[in-house]
Amino acid sequence: METIKINRRVWRMISASFSMIGCLLFTSCSDYLDVEPTNSIRTNTFYSTESQIDRALTGLYGNLKPLPQYMFTMSEMRSDNIWITADVKQNDYVDIATFNANGLLTDNIVKNCWAAYYACVAAANTLLDKIENVEFEDNAVKEQYKAEARFIRALAYFDLVRFFGNIPAATHALTTEEAFSLQQSPAKDIYEQIIVPDLQFAVGNLAETAVDFLGATHSERVTKIAAQALLGKVYLTMAGFPINQTEKKAEAATLLKAVIDAAAVNGKYWASTIEDWNHMWIHENDNKFFIFEIQYIAEKNEGNPMVCLSVPSNPGTDWCARSLVTGTHVYIEKGLQNHFIERNDTTNEYIDRRIGGTMNIRTSKGEDNEDFTPTGNTFYVKFFENKLKRAELGYTDMDATIVDRSYWPQNYPVIRLEDVMLLYAECVGTTEEGYEMVNKIRRRAGLEEIDELSADEFQEAVANERRYELAEEGHRWFDLVRQNKYVETLKNMFINDDNTVNGTYAAFASRVTADMYLYPIPQSQIEVREGLYQQNPGY
Repeated sequence: METIKINRRVWRMISASFSMIGCLLFTSCSDYLDVEPTNSIRTNTFYSTESQIDRALTGLYGNLKPLPQYMFTMSEMRSDNIWITADVKQNDYVDIATFNANGLLTDNIVKNCWAAYYACVAAANTLLDKIENVEFEDNAVKEQYKAEARFIRALAYFDLVRFFGNIPAATHALTTEEAFSLQQSPAKDIYEQIIVPDLQFAVGNLAETAVDFLGATHSERVTKIAAQALLGKVYLTMAGFPINQTEKKAEAATLLKAVIDAAAVNGKYWASTIEDWNHMWIHENDNKFFIFEIQYIAEKNEGNPMVCLSVPSNPGTDWCARSLVTGTHVYIEKGLQNHFIERNDTTNEYIDRRIGGTMNIRTSKGEDNEDFTPTGNTFYVKFFENKLKRAELGYTDMDATIVDRSYWPQNYPVIRLEDVMLLYAECVGTTEEGYEMVNKIRRRAGLEEIDELSADEFQEAVANERRYELAEEGHRWFDLVRQNKYVETLKNMFINDDNTVNGTYAAFASRVTADMYLYPIPQSQIEVREGLYQQNPGY
């Protein structure tokens, strides 16, 4: 943990340089273009030694820290994993959840998401430009550093094309003139010319464990298996809607199988019991179960930013002593909630044993589980290290450490083994391996195994299992889009879950159109230079 603290302080020192580059690339900031920041290190002189490149790489990882809040707000809130009320008062969260096309044009979350991901791109491009002129004692380490930077750039572009479609794309740091004339590239070209080549390079140049130029190992950095997993996911995404390159599914299966086999050989990433599964959501087990995770610590503004977004209001002092009110009213969607609260008629135990690690099963007053009745106010607790959860799992109370809502230390899994296993099952269908991938996860959860399903029934079972296993982790919206089920699924949610007198929520179903698989290019970007960007259909 202390290493991450020190690295984060280093990042603060060099962040002004990267933010200036991001400004040149992607925002209208002409008033500042000719000003040299007084508190930054000049990019022309900083990247000249192995140590400085290492510090810049640490800074690049630091750029990942804001991203989970967008995976939650722009994937989970957009999907049928979340039911958001807020009394239908329009705000940035409600605009996303209710498909308000007009509101999304100027939505601050959408705008900040664009900026945060492009900050990753800008920092990666600068590092990759500069590292070529730096001599390393061990060239393999230099290639590994480049592979790490290209992995992060690919990850950023992957989410950007899934969120926004055709976007401006560059693989080097841009001059002012280049930045203000860079047009959008087709999403398909960005996949084929940037994302896939970057990840192929990462697969070829990353090792099982990352090392720095001094020989120290870093469990928090990306590895070959992470690159294989992400590339497999990229191929499967390309095989689905809207790219529809179905031949990519076979390439995805090969890579995903390699990840599963490597994990089995090395005995890593798999939580074999439900007890281990519950423990993976405690920060003491960071860097143990996830293939690649974004790092956080309990320090001011260094905690996981999505935690407070998933807890809809002050949960009560028996959950946490700190107020986490964000102005949102976010709950687990009723159908998903009903799956988790189903009990065995004989034993009265919850059938899906993941419930305790996924959602609250007590009221804020800590009443007995036997008395729990769903009232629509169930919320996610995967990343919420509340007092009740820690006590039940045998960990000491860390409540005093959480000074305010920016202190939550639980890491965020960008890639974990269960995600890979279920993607592989989607690829191989009703084969023996496909069934085993799903059933291995279901057995651990205490659910009955599936068998003898039709091809369509099996794919539905895989999609459902991804929903149960990966709830809150930012996958559901992308799954629905890849499978081209987002319109039907979201329309049904608004209609079936509506319990208002005047059918207010059911009316939102008409907003879910085929164009809504993308967010709009933020209006602030459209206005940077008239005619430079073309807005996405439907906005």
